Amino acid sequence: MSDKKSARPVKISLIQRGPAEEDKEKTLRDLLDQFRQVLEKERPDFIMPIELCTTPYFPAVSDERYFAWAEPIPGRTTELFAETARQYETCIILPIFEKGPLEGVYYNSAVVLGPDGNMIQGRAADGAPAYRYVKTHIPKLTGAKGYIIDETYYFTPGDGFPVFDTPKARIGILICHDRRYPEAWRELVLQGAEIVFVPVDSPILGVKKGATFEEMFVAELRTRALENCVWVCATNQGGIEKVQDKKNEFFGRSCIINPTGKVVKLAPASQPAVISATINLGEVEIARRFMNTFNRRRPELYRLINRTQI
Repeated sequence: MSDKKSARPVKISLIQRGPAEEDKEKTLRDLLDQFRQVLEKERPDFIMPIELCTTPYFPAVSDERYFAWAEPIPGRTTELFAETARQYETCIILPIFEKGPLEGVYYNSAVVLGPDGNMIQGRAADGAPAYRYVKTHIPKLTGAKGYIIDETYYFTPGDGFPVFDTPKARIGILICHDRRYPEAWRELVLQGAEIVFVPVDSPILGVKKGATFEEMFVAELRTRALENCVWVCATNQGGIEKVQDKKNEFFGRSCIINPTGKVVKLAPASQPAVISATINLGEVEIARRFMNTFNRRRPELYRLINRTQI
């Protein structure tokens, strides 16, 4: 699906990080080096790593020592990546473990750093400013053989879905488990999001029946792209990572998906990778005209959506 008159090319690079060690400074240095290598080679308009990109996936265990890894926003890590954004005149979506302004409150967040190195302020649906996006759906998951991941031990949930006006596009962000909730996607798209970025750090939970985790991951993202006629750019870790004595296998499959659900780029499973693509934002408008979805919505009939219990 293309239309030369509506062409709006934007280049995206996604970093599918491999396993990290419990040495945050080394992980941070390595990630900055990788950013610079990708930016030198690809010169993208947007670049994004995985969820909680400066640490291993510590929510695999519940241990208070990892609260020390949290940082304020703005802080040292955002300043380091802001300088990189400024140097390469790119937009960075930076997922980070945030130490909130209120003592004892921590968030799983993502900031948007503009090509001038400044944080781009988002806007919530009610017009309220938002300096970052905070993961809203915090999972507690049980897999095979008693395998448990409890992110509620660490993170306080966010309270909304802001969009961010960057020089190239209006974007939204959802983090990992947020991708499972179609209402969150629709909130972003109804505010004009043209690209939804989805940083993920998702291990295989050992469930053997049905689709594999990587199949589910790509399938649900394709569905969200299609039903919202929006570009989707998602990252995930690839490989086996160890936190304390717990090994976690991450299924990779970072991907870029167009507004009709076509997979434009797909990273391999279970290993580090970088994928890049030049996308056409004009395809959003074309897809929405073709699908004719939004002007046929009947929100006055969707009464159950806003119920807190079902």
